Amino acid sequence: MAISDTWLTEKVSQRHITITKYADYLWLLDARGVAYLPACDWLVVSDLHLEKGSYLRSYANPLPSLDSTATLTRLESIIDDYKPSQVISLGDSFHDKHSMSRMTFDDRQHLCRLVDSVNEWMWVEGNHDPDLPEGIPGTSCFEIVLDGMVFRHEPDEGEQRAQVIGHYHPKKRTTIARRRYSGKCFTNSESLFVMPAFGQFTGGLDIDEDVMLTLLPKRLRHVFMLYDNIIFKV
Repeated sequence: MAISDTWLTEKVSQRHITITKYADYLWLLDARGVAYLPACDWLVVSDLHLEKGSYLRSYANPLPSLDSTATLTRLESIIDDYKPSQVISLGDSFHDKHSMSRMTFDDRQHLCRLVDSVNEWMWVEGNHDPDLPEGIPGTSCFEIVLDGMVFRHEPDEGEQRAQVIGHYHPKKRTTIARRRYSGKCFTNSESLFVMPAFGQFTGGLDIDEDVMLTLLPKRLRHVFMLYDNIIFKV
């Protein structure tokens, strides 16, 4: 762990980071869309969707194929700040099974350097990427268990342990002082914690949609919204 008390105090005062508790662990929720567990020195990120831009371009969508570069650059900056011993990429890290064949040589090298820069990098399987592409360092797994908490891509309705998931790309709309805001968010209940999507071209699912309300009813959920590099509870 590289962060200092001074650095953390400054980031909290600037609302770049907020501190919360889930499953008996303290979590640092970063406005850049990642979570950090100081007790384990773990950095958690979800839904990178690398090479989504090139995938959409192959279907005649006029998007620049720059999303992987932007996503990796943002992630590198965060890893430089926290210097975690382990990174958990919580599924849908690659947009599809052919992502690596479309990724530029520079981006591929950048990705490998990032993975090699930490002691351990865990690739949790997602619905977009059930198999880790060949030649990418790190360890692929279906889930990770920490005490009474399990990290996986999608929720298991029968699970009795606290779950940390991605998949849904949660976002929130709110009005403050008659101004409307919309942004990605972290949201959780006592037993389910949903990460925001990190990828450059990832959209979002409003947490007031029926599918999200079924998972996290309003009366049970906590919401931490990301907007303009700040994080605040709504």
